[in-house]
Amino acid sequence: MSVSHSSPRLPPPDVRRVALDSLADAIARLGQRPLSDRAVHGVRKDLKRARAMLRLMHEGLGEDEYRRGNIALRDAARDLSAARDSKVLLDTLRNLPQHGSTSDLRARLRKEHTLARSHLRTDVSSVKRARQTLRAVGRGLAEASGERFDWPILQTGLRRVYARARVALVQARRQPTAENLHELRKQTKYLWHQLQALPVARPLEGPCLATAAHHLSDLLGGGHDLAALRSRALEAPMRGGARTWLLAHIDARSARRRDQALTLASQLYRDPPAVFTAHVLRGSARRPRRRTASTSS
Repeated sequence: MSVSHSSPRLPPPDVRRVALDSLADAIARLGQRPLSDRAVHGVRKDLKRARAMLRLMHEGLGEDEYRRGNIALRDAARDLSAARDSKVLLDTLRNLPQHGSTSDLRARLRKEHTLARSHLRTDVSSVKRARQTLRAVGRGLAEASGERFDWPILQTGLRRVYARARVALVQARRQPTAENLHELRKQTKYLWHQLQALPVARPLEGPCLATAAHHLSDLLGGGHDLAALRSRALEAPMRGGARTWLLAHIDARSARRRDQALTLASQLYRDPPAVFTAHVLRGSARRPRRRTASTSS
C-alpha cells in the first residue's frame, strides 16, 4: 500500500499560538492566591499541552531550542508535583471500596497533602521562579519565525510522538510494569493534545482519534495512580488485614484497567507511523483498505 506524503491543502494550524496560550493560562493560574488544588491541576495540564506543541514544532525550533524549552517546562511542572501527587493518592484511595481499617492510611495521606499544599502556598519564591521560567519560554517561542512551523514540520513531530508511543506499547506488552505503562501514557497524552490541535482526525472505528487517545490516557493514568497507592500501602503501617484487603482491590482494578488500556492501545497504534500520520493530516474519513491474502498474492 502506498502512502501519500503530500501536505494538506489547509493552512497549518498555529500550534505556536496553542503553546503560547497554554503558557499564559499557566502563568495566570500560578498568580492565584491562595493556590488551590484545582489551579495546580490546571497548570500541570497547561504545561503538558505546551510540551506536546513543542514536540510538534521540534524540527522547526531546532534541537537546542527545543531541548531548553522542554526541560524548562518539565522542571516547572515538577515544582508542583508534590501537592498534585498527594491529592491524587488521596482521591484514588477514596474511590476504592471503603474499609474501616484503612483509616490510618487515609489520615496519613490527608496530612501529607495538607503539608504539601501549605508548602506550595507559602513557597512564594518557587512559584515566582516558575512564572519567570514560563515567561522566558513564551518569549522564545514568540520570537521564532512562523515559517518554521509548516505542514512538513508538524508531520514530522506527530510521527515522532506516534512512533515513540508504539515502542512504548511493545515494551508494555512484554513487561506491563508501572514504569512501562506510564511511558505509554505520557506519549499518548502528548498525542492527544496534538490531535486536538490539528484540523481533522479520522475515526477509529467509531470514536475520533483524539477521543480514543484521551480515553486511553485516562485508563493508563488511573492505573499509574493505583500503582502509586499500592507502593504507599506496602510501606505504611496498617492494622489487621487492611493491607491484604486493600492490595487485593488495587490489584483487581489495576488488572482491569491494564487489559482495557492495552486493547485500546492496540487499535490506536496499529498503523505504521508514516501511514498514521499521512492519513491524519489528510483528514481521511476512512481507514485505508488493507490488502487481503487473496489480493496480495
